[in-house]
Amino acid sequence: LGPRRAVACIIVFWRTLSTSMKLVIQRVTHASVFADGEMPGKIGPGLVLLLGVEQGDTLEQALQLATKVLKIRLWPDLKDPQKQWSASVVDVGYEILVVSQFTLFATFKKPKPDFHQAMGGDEAKSLYEAFVEHCRAGSGDPSRVATGVFGAMMQVELCNDGPVTVELVAESTADKSAAADIPLSGKGPEQTKTSRQPKAASAQLRGSAVEGSPGEQEEALLMHQPYLGGFEPSYADAELFARCSGVVPDGMPHLSRWCEHIASYTALERLQWQ
Repeated sequence: LGPRRAVACIIVFWRTLSTSMKLVIQRVTHASVFADGEMPGKIGPGLVLLLGVEQGDTLEQALQLATKVLKIRLWPDLKDPQKQWSASVVDVGYEILVVSQFTLFATFKKPKPDFHQAMGGDEAKSLYEAFVEHCRAGSGDPSRVATGVFGAMMQVELCNDGPVTVELVAESTADKSAAADIPLSGKGPEQTKTSRQPKAASAQLRGSAVEGSPGEQEEALLMHQPYLGGFEPSYADAELFARCSGVVPDGMPHLSRWCEHIASYTALERLQWQ
């Protein structure tokens, strides 16, 4: 096995041991949820979030997902509609409907679904409520975030806009530990050492305005690269992200937006890119 394939195998095995709270996200023109003959939640344009909480999930993961979902860009730019995937639900001032969804963790060893992986009871409810409150706090207007009824039998009506349906999975504590121990490339100790020195990489990037690299070159390249709509990142993107360490100098909008896009993936997902 080559270094990258070996790392990918380790990641797959690790993920079978780790837990991962997840969201199924649908962009909608309108949506509503019904429970016991009542309608506890209704929204206009915005996002419907189906939240699944797995055994072992944490408050950190709930807050991490809430922060991410408020930032992902699923709408065109407000000033230039031709720029797709440029505005978040907060940017456009739309609404959010959160519905608990334990069936996201169904397994099928037999035809009948098994839901033992899903967290139940008060523990799951507290994480669900923490997720909702974090969304409300970051939305700009708490009234924009509606919910269903946790644990109830519900009916959800919506009109998917696009259709656009995506998934977010929280990075687990195990993922972070693995990422710290696995080098960002299989090309030798020098690269590994460099990738673990974010301050040095950031300083190099900050100085790129004078040296001409690696800031201005990448900005020029990304100006012509569709890094949002239909963009599939590669190992080269992961390596550049490691060099940038998530820090981009002012005056480089394309590099900055690319960096935010790559940061939306977990460290282990970036390790699997070819």
